[in-house]
Amino acid sequence: MRRFVESNRPSWERLIALLEAASHDGLRTFSADQLDELATLHRRATSDLAQARTRGYDPRLVAYLNELVGRSAGLIYGGRRRRRFDLGKFFFEEVPYTFRRTLRFTAIAFAVCAAASVVAYQAAATNPAWADALFSPSLRHVVEEFLAKEKPSGTYFQDTQSMLGADNLSGIIASNNLQVALKAFALGITAGLGTLYVLVTTGLMLGGFVGVGAYHDRTADLIAIVAPHGVLELSAIFICAGAGLMMGWALVDPGDRLRVEALAAAAREAVTLVLACVPIFLIAAAIEGFISPQSKGLLQANEPRILFGLMTGLLLVLYLFFGDRLRWRRSEGRV
Repeated sequence: MRRFVESNRPSWERLIALLEAASHDGLRTFSADQLDELATLHRRATSDLAQARTRGYDPRLVAYLNELVGRSAGLIYGGRRRRRFDLGKFFFEEVPYTFRRTLRFTAIAFAVCAAASVVAYQAAATNPAWADALFSPSLRHVVEEFLAKEKPSGTYFQDTQSMLGADNLSGIIASNNLQVALKAFALGITAGLGTLYVLVTTGLMLGGFVGVGAYHDRTADLIAIVAPHGVLELSAIFICAGAGLMMGWALVDPGDRLRVEALAAAAREAVTLVLACVPIFLIAAAIEGFISPQSKGLLQANEPRILFGLMTGLLLVLYLFFGDRLRWRRSEGRV
């Protein structure tokens, strides 16, 4: 029995460590490898329990293994039924943690869109006709017509706001942005190719828009038009596109799992990110409907408009990187 205990004790202790971590943080914080390890160690402990009973080992050892197997079985097979959705835990633990764990995919989404924006900007800044060719035949006309009026940046949206009303404008914008984000997310199923297409077209539109302004020496005016709402709006699109790329990568490189298993694991994290972006899109739409069209007071000048957008981005960054850590310090004393 001594040899049996000595050879198997490390796996029992590792299983206990995983159970303690799961009881503290929850299974949703586990990586795919940790979940696989938990299942493997549970099966091994079950086998060890059967051997200990069959060979008539010390009852204390049998009781120890029985309790260990019971705890792991309860966590694996019963944890999902006991879990209740906690809105605070979702937004202030799961979302920031998942975002940081999958940050590389959001970074890739940003890089692809930024590269397309730079290409379109350079082309349109040299010859604004490129804005028509790269994205929309009407883009150059709309921008140049606005620039010819020599009005503050906020007036760019005022005609639409006056016609629809700020609340209706916000609703339409939120709907359109969610459609773009969901498209970028859902097209991850094409091994990420569809998601890349959405990112490139978004980048071409943005770069062409600002590039036309640069051609007329009005770059700051064009940036100030989109800055108040655009930082949040684009950030949420990058996060959703990153979620799509994560699913696409699971199909391209599933590792040692079946593709359907790898896709399911990636989809769980991806859906968390997409759901987290819904309130971000709603806030961005409210800003675009109520604040971006303002052209009086502080928002008349370009600098405060750009600074406002940067501040919204800073708040989002603080939430995504530190939101869960602040919650842990307050409620559990964790760092």
